[in-house]
Amino acid sequence: MIGPADDYLIHQTAEPVRYVATSDRRFYDRYFFTGHACKEDLFFMIGMGSYPNLGVVDAFGSVALGDMQYTTRASRELGNDRMNTAAVGPFGIEVVEGLRKLRLRCDAPDQAVRFDLEWNGAVPAFEEPPILQRVMGRVMEQATRLIQTGYWTGTIECDGKRITLTPETAWGARDRSWGVRSIGLEREPKGITQAKGLNAARTSLWIWSPLQFRNCTIHFNIAEYASGEREIETVRRIAAFGDGVREEEHLKGAEHNLKFDLETREMLAGSSISFLEPDGTRRTVQLTPLRRAYLRAGTGYGGPDEWRHGKYMGENWVSSVRFDLTDTEVTAKIGPTHVLCRMEMDNGDVGYGTFETQVYGAYPRYGFDR
Repeated sequence: MIGPADDYLIHQTAEPVRYVATSDRRFYDRYFFTGHACKEDLFFMIGMGSYPNLGVVDAFGSVALGDMQYTTRASRELGNDRMNTAAVGPFGIEVVEGLRKLRLRCDAPDQAVRFDLEWNGAVPAFEEPPILQRVMGRVMEQATRLIQTGYWTGTIECDGKRITLTPETAWGARDRSWGVRSIGLEREPKGITQAKGLNAARTSLWIWSPLQFRNCTIHFNIAEYASGEREIETVRRIAAFGDGVREEEHLKGAEHNLKFDLETREMLAGSSISFLEPDGTRRTVQLTPLRRAYLRAGTGYGGPDEWRHGKYMGENWVSSVRFDLTDTEVTAKIGPTHVLCRMEMDNGDVGYGTFETQVYGAYPRYGFDR
């Protein structure tokens, strides 16, 4: 199936661009952005994903503001043009300058969320280590993911409330990933993986955070078993554009000292992380939670909503949902959260960013027995 993308010099296989290199229906190609005002007022998430083997492209915008979280989402048939992300219902993402500048919009006067935003990278985009997981020989996850912090310009509107963003105070991060992933799509029948209990062999503690400072970003990522053994340990420092120093520096000695609410498993104030500088100095960062945005608040990542990424919702579908964040029964269903934190380093530097952490099952060090 030839499409407009085939006129660009971007082919990776002998097939037209419309056909990806695997027939796995879980193949995806996705943007995910976060943004905030460097204080507790506002925290938002925006995403768009293409699922070529399901014939679907979808998008969402979710804004935590005041006591509410507002989410607008849309889905449509993909068609034969892999490059057509200019319109998914009211959503659009335009690459103005690759890996530097993008424009994001949601023009939906009758929906809960509207925005017209420009993203400008603060540091060069960088790749995470390759993602590959097999269970009984089958590829469960295989993907490339790039990360970048940046600044926002533009406006967001939620139910008549209008917020203007400027680069001085509107910061954020994005990841851009593609490959095979088991989240959000149609569920397969249970089989040997469940019968043998192989799906239970997973790490207990997950930490993923791009710590954004004025002159650099520190990517901190740990996946740890209850025993303390680690599957992933990554600490990297990426200099801001134009700083004239080494762009990427790999650091060692990642450690965490976190505090949790034992009922909700949410991270609390008084938490910290640390790592080693090249000269052996241990650098500590204190984390102060400012605001939470709930990942499953109608965004397609699961929870009480019936919509999932890649689910066929018809030729064109647009919908909005609203969540009362003061209702604990509601928030218990739409977690986990992305936590916006103030990040104060022991050398006096202050940064901000998403601190994504989850505890699955038992993790005795932090008081979780099961």
